[in-house]
Amino acid sequence: MFRNGEMKVGTEFVVLGFEEDSPIVAKLRCMGLRKGKKAKVLIKNGRAYLLKLDNTRLVIDEELLSKVKKEVC
Repeated sequence: MFRNGEMKVGTEFVVLGFEEDSPIVAKLRCMGLRKGKKAKVLIKNGRAYLLKLDNTRLVIDEELLSKVKKEVC
């Protein structure tokens, strides 16, 4: 696993799970950020990240992204 600070544009990762189970995490799952899913960082702008998930795009802030357990592909 790695920290958000190490995530640069172009980084691809696999979602391993989530740090906690909260309504916000449930919403992330509904938007497609699920265990086993590959994601790619398209843009990093300050504390916000634009992620590519299949044919979808998801904007997530650094705090929420820190709750995602991830591994670099």
